[in-house]
Amino acid sequence: MPFLFCLATAPLYADDPALLVEARQARAEAIPEVAVQKLRVLLKSNDLPADTQRAANYELAAALLAADELEEAESVVQPLADAGDPAARLLQANIFAGDGRWPEALPVYQSLADSADVGEAAQLGAVECLQALGRINDAAKMLEKFTAEHPANVGARLRLASLMIDLKKVSQADEIVKNATAVSGTEAKWKQYLEARLLLAQDQAAPALLVFDELQQNPAELTQSLFFGAVLGSAEARAVLNGFEAGDNVLERFIAHHDDSAYLEEAFDRLDELYAQEERPSDTELRKWAAKTPPRRAALAKYYLARMYRRLHKTDKALSTLDSFILGNPTSPLLNSVYLLQADLYLDKDNLPAALHALDEAGRRAQNEAERAEIEMRTALVHYRQGESLLAEIFFHRAAQGSEKLRVNATFDAALSALNRRNYESFFKDYRDLSNLAPNSALRSDLLLEEGFAQARAGDPHAGDTIELYLHNFPKHRRQNEAQVALAELAFADGDKLGAGRYLQVVDSSSPDTDTAARAACLAVFLADAETPPNPAKVIERARKFLHDFPRSAYLPEVRMKLGQTYFSTGDHANAETQFTLIARENPNGPYTETALYLAGQAATQWLDSGAVDRALRLFDEVVKLDGPLKLYARQQQAIVQSRLGKEGEAVTIYDLILSAQPAPDPELRYAAMCSKGDNLRAMGRKEPAQLEAAVTVFDELAALPGVTPTWRNQALYKKGLTLVQLNREPEALTAYYDVLDKTVAEGREFFWFYKAGFDAAHLFEQKENWKAAIGIYQKMAKLEGPRAADARARLNQLRLEKFIWE
Repeated sequence: MPFLFCLATAPLYADDPALLVEARQARAEAIPEVAVQKLRVLLKSNDLPADTQRAANYELAAALLAADELEEAESVVQPLADAGDPAARLLQANIFAGDGRWPEALPVYQSLADSADVGEAAQLGAVECLQALGRINDAAKMLEKFTAEHPANVGARLRLASLMIDLKKVSQADEIVKNATAVSGTEAKWKQYLEARLLLAQDQAAPALLVFDELQQNPAELTQSLFFGAVLGSAEARAVLNGFEAGDNVLERFIAHHDDSAYLEEAFDRLDELYAQEERPSDTELRKWAAKTPPRRAALAKYYLARMYRRLHKTDKALSTLDSFILGNPTSPLLNSVYLLQADLYLDKDNLPAALHALDEAGRRAQNEAERAEIEMRTALVHYRQGESLLAEIFFHRAAQGSEKLRVNATFDAALSALNRRNYESFFKDYRDLSNLAPNSALRSDLLLEEGFAQARAGDPHAGDTIELYLHNFPKHRRQNEAQVALAELAFADGDKLGAGRYLQVVDSSSPDTDTAARAACLAVFLADAETPPNPAKVIERARKFLHDFPRSAYLPEVRMKLGQTYFSTGDHANAETQFTLIARENPNGPYTETALYLAGQAATQWLDSGAVDRALRLFDEVVKLDGPLKLYARQQQAIVQSRLGKEGEAVTIYDLILSAQPAPDPELRYAAMCSKGDNLRAMGRKEPAQLEAAVTVFDELAALPGVTPTWRNQALYKKGLTLVQLNREPEALTAYYDVLDKTVAEGREFFWFYKAGFDAAHLFEQKENWKAAIGIYQKMAKLEGPRAADARARLNQLRLEKFIWE
């Protein structure tokens, strides 16, 4: 439990003013508010000697610290500390520590450690700072040295035992506790508390619980911190014996009955840790406390309620709870943490602008370098996710400079940002810094692997060499399998399917973690798909196994997409539709959703029943509503379905929507829509002859479009001819057919509509017994070498022989 800050006390002199003497007495009796008032009256005197004034200001700062008026206490003590007075500097460090400004307090304590007057108190203060900064090992080493020099300080020895338990050095802690002789009743209780902690550390939760409960039932001579320690111990023991819910019940009772405790924040924090380990934690108590006084407990309850909702993926409820907190607690000391949590929630929703706004609000309320570093770390993450690698790198460096706790991870992330920018000079500098900060950290090998991954993403041919170097230099690193999969992917991308398969075999035989196994299994599906000759049965088998083994994998949409495509290509349209639809339903905001819905609609159109047709139209309508790249293509499919159903009028209406869309459709889609519109008008012309004229107009417009391809031009002219035949305007039809043939070079030629137009034109002339004209058409087709040139020549020769036409 924390030390009580030690304050040097000025000596008493017989001629000290009565107010100064009375103020010291009030502070000693733990009534600092009275001391503050007396000292303010005294300091208003104009004739105070300089020494008395300094002593009064010192006492005032100490009393303000005791009264938790830290800002004013710091202001009062600052001139005294600047003058170099050791007691004043110690008091200044205590004020920093009392405000949680551990990085500022630590160097002051360390500079006073050898002081004859305040050295002992400064050393204990430094231990307190190190522990608060998470440097437990350093704190223990410093306290070991202190207890060796001050063996009679039982409190320090018991604190050392507590740190040893934190470090899991149970045997050393046990030895210290056994050899410690308590002098006061409080020290005896402290020793009893540590004995219970040792039992708990030795997996003896039941006897430990008895001791913790006894301490709470007999709180005489217990400090508030020891009482709360016993509560924590009881919660932990009950969690071990009866589950996490039994543990959280202990803390819920403490919070309910000790809402004014100095340890209320710590109680909520530990309760939150227990809730996090429960499968279905109850939010009943948090909601109850959040809705009633006292305000301090209500604010804490709202904050931790939002944390619970975030863990339960109830993002909107969490954000609503935080909005209520901000509105009702505009001056709460928790506000900075609230905005940080709000930023995390917006990051979860990928709402990066809102996350930056929350971080900006948090930044305005940051009280110290550590808090600013947390904000800068998150700000860097937002910029990283926005693809702003330079800004991310800058903020990661700021976070590293501002927080020792974050320094290693922030330096690592800065190096990743440099990699994304392909700035290898910055990357290697960060790598060297990381090596100096944490020479034995696994993050160093992670960076080498990430360098290989970054090279692979950039298409750098050295990627494989870098990853191979990682495998060689770090053969026992936890990400070996991940590297093997990356090499398999590189081999696959280079067309080396055998090499990719070999890397995957290494992964399969080495018990990879779930994510890596899923990535390998996904690649195995695509390897099967790349086999020659195609082996769809193997693709389906591997894909179905993936779905069974990794139902929640991030690669699931990719595998479902490949499975659906394979089913479609084999004619199993029912299963294809199922897979495509599942992609869209499981990942409504995913990158494959639009394509999956479109393909599901196409699969449904292959069925013969009316239900499938209705599903297809609904699926294409969903694509249209997404307003993405496939919107107009989905419209096209809707028109095709309507046309098949004999609803040509509805099809024409849909094609008009495509043709009038802004931005305009791609040229190929525009040509297809115009041609299909003409087809539907021609079909409607069987009952409404006026529609035939409209069809001719559409085909004319298509054929005359600038840049139209030969295929669409010829198709339009041919269909114009067919329509004119329907209108009994054969001369015009023959002209349209001739226009298809009127290109005598092979370059850019298409043959399908060329021959359709030619043979139909020749057939019309033959029907009219206009043999010379028919022979002229056949001759025009025969001159151009193509798939049916021989057929044209054969009919040409036959007509000449039969009709004796040789000129």
